[in-house]
This record gives sequence, structure tokens and C-alpha cells, in this order.
Amino acid sequence: MAVLIIFFAGILGTSMMTVFSHMLELVTKEKLNEAHLLNGLIDKAKPTNYEVNKNHYFGWVIHYAIGLCMASGLYAYYFYIAQEINIWKGIILGFILGVIGIAGWSLMIGIHANPPKINWNFFFVQLMVAHIIFGMTVTWILARFVF
Repeated sequence: MAVLIIFFAGILGTSMMTVFSHMLELVTKEKLNEAHLLNGLIDKAKPTNYEVNKNHYFGWVIHYAIGLCMASGLYAYYFYIAQEINIWKGIILGFILGVIGIAGWSLMIGIHANPPKINWNFFFVQLMVAHIIFGMTVTWILARFVF
């Protein structure tokens, strides 16, 4: 049963952070959707003529797979290490996941020959907030249905 809840938490947490990024993208007109940017990196890095548009499933699968891994990590932390589970830990863990996410994106754009041309500093700030939303969402689901 815990596996299904972790899966649900990862999907919902990733969806909530993606909705946040997408809504902010609509307001600011900046490119912020993580899956779209992943597809941009894939499209510009591939050696074939096969087009990977912004809504291709590659970016979405990668984005949600990472979210499922992060949700599993939060579950493991709460199960094996934490004495209690609360929303403040979700915020702190979301912040830590944001640092990891920013490091991952920095590495990807640093080694990519032709990364998308966006305001990366703004993207990183919103990515931090998005990961805090993710951490809070996953923590709430785990607290409500597992612990």
C-alpha cells in the first residue's frame, strides 16, 4: 500500500510544482516549464533529425520519474530517519531538493553545447519555490496516508 501512496505523492507533488511553474510562466512570459525545457535540451542535443517538440513525452517522463525518485527519498527519510513528520520538514526538505534540482539543471546547461536561451537565474528562483511546493505536497500526503 505504501508503494501506491508514494507513487501518488510523487505524481501529485510533481504536478503541483509543474502547475506552479506553468502559472508563473503565463504571468511572466518566461520559459519555466521543466518538462518543456528538458525537451529543449534533448532536441538540441540529439544527433538525428527527429524533432522533439516542447510537449514530447521524453521531457514529461523524465520530469515525473525524477519526482517519483524524490518522493521515494522523502518517504525513506521519514521512515528511517525522522522522529516526526510535519509541514515544516516538508518545507525544509523541499528547499534541499530545490538545491539539488538547481545543481542538476546547472550541470545540464553547463555541459550542453546549446542550452535554451532563457533567464536561468529567474528559472532557478522559481525552481526553488516549486520544489518547496513539491516537498510540502509529498509530506502532506505521506503524513495523511502513511505515517
